[in-house]
Amino acid sequence: MTATELDSELVLSLRVVGVPTTQGSKNGFVVKTKTGKLRALVVDVKRKELRSWREAIRSDAVAELGEDWVPLSGPIRVTLHFTLPKPASAPKRRRTWPIGARSGDIDKLERAALDALTDAALWRDDGQVVDLHGTKDYPDLKVTCPGVLIRVYRVDVLAV
Repeated sequence: MTATELDSELVLSLRVVGVPTTQGSKNGFVVKTKTGKLRALVVDVKRKELRSWREAIRSDAVAELGEDWVPLSGPIRVTLHFTLPKPASAPKRRRTWPIGARSGDIDKLERAALDALTDAALWRDDGQVVDLHGTKDYPDLKVTCPGVLIRVYRVDVLAV
C-alpha cells in the first residue's frame, strides 16, 4: 500500500457499465425569441448521450450508497478508470491506446463523472476533491465492456 492509500478510507467502489461520454464541449447558437429578441444558447455537443451517461453513474451511485446516505464533507480522493469502446479499425494483435481525437479528453470524461456523483449527493460539492487520478483504456481480458470504475476515498486530514 502507498502512503496515500494508508491515509484514506474507501467510501465507494463502483463499476458503471456504459459508453463514457465527455462533458465540456459546447456549441453556441443565436435564436430569435417569440418577442423578436435575439438570445444566445449554449448546449453540450453530445447532450443526449451525456445525459444518459451521467444518469447511469448517478443512479448506480445512489443505489450503492443507500437511502440513509449523508453527503461527505472534507477532502476527498477519487480514482476513475474509463474503459472506452475499441474501434473496429484498431489493430487486433498490437497494444493500442485511446489517444485519438474521438476518444475524448480525460479531463472532460472526469468532469462528467464528478458532476454525476455530485448529482448523486455523494458529497456536497466536487470542489471537495483534492486528489483526482483518471485513466482511460480499451477493454482487456479483465474488463470486457465499456464503462468506468469509480473509487472514492475520504482523506484523513490528521495524517497530512
